[in-house]
Amino acid sequence: MKKLLLSLVLFIQLGFVMAHDNKPVMVVQVKNENVKMFQQAGTSTPVIYTITTEDRVELIRKWNTHWTMVKVNDKVGYVLHSELTYLKDKPEPRAIAKR
Repeated sequence: MKKLLLSLVLFIQLGFVMAHDNKPVMVVQVKNENVKMFQQAGTSTPVIYTITTEDRVELIRKWNTHWTMVKVNDKVGYVLHSELTYLKDKPEPRAIAKR
């Protein structure tokens, strides 16, 4: 019985480890101030958050051609895809070559 219980506990722990998603997070930014994040993909649904350009916006996935599912301040909702812009990595300064 102890072996069965220990095996079950180890199996459950393995499941939790496997379920942890190590996928890199895509961070995007809104183009304008006060962009509305809706509860569902549609403007007739409740607004759950208003996003500013200072907010960290994590792209979860593109829902369809118009809507994108995002996460802001631990809230998940939908934003019009046209309101988002991808952050570009800042280029690293190049070393000046001496001749």
